[in-house]
Amino acid sequence: YLVFRVFPSSCDGKKTYELSMKELHTSDPCPTVSKYLETDYICVRATHKTICEGSTKHLVDENISAGRRQLIFILGAYFGRQDKKTCSKGRPESEIQNCDCSKSVTDIVAHNCNGGNSCNIEVSTKVLTDPCTGTYKYLELAYECQSKKTSP
Repeated sequence: YLVFRVFPSSCDGKKTYELSMKELHTSDPCPTVSKYLETDYICVRATHKTICEGSTKHLVDENISAGRRQLIFILGAYFGRQDKKTCSKGRPESEIQNCDCSKSVTDIVAHNCNGGNSCNIEVSTKVLTDPCTGTYKYLELAYECQSKKTSP
């Protein structure tokens, strides 16, 4: 019995991923027999960026770019706060207390950036859904630059 599936939204940009059998959503052809899962994966050398949230007066745009003959491919993007140090300079303690609020925004960033050789990202709750009101957030981004496919 063979199950072939890709889990990009679960794996993108992460160093590790633990797969639950519930995620396979497959019928069990032999319910009384123990099973195991064999998997293949590839590791991609990604470029990582952390971009602080902009204020309503000055929205921060961070430009990411690939070489002239390369295209951007977003591996993972998370918006929120996971620690008290990142993007904390000059922020009141009350805005950096909540360290357990982060949401995947990979689909949003990928929609705007994949396939281009440069991309502007507005890091604001206007563009990226707010996972934690009142907390100063940042965007953690992993992407790679892939060579353009040329036609013969």
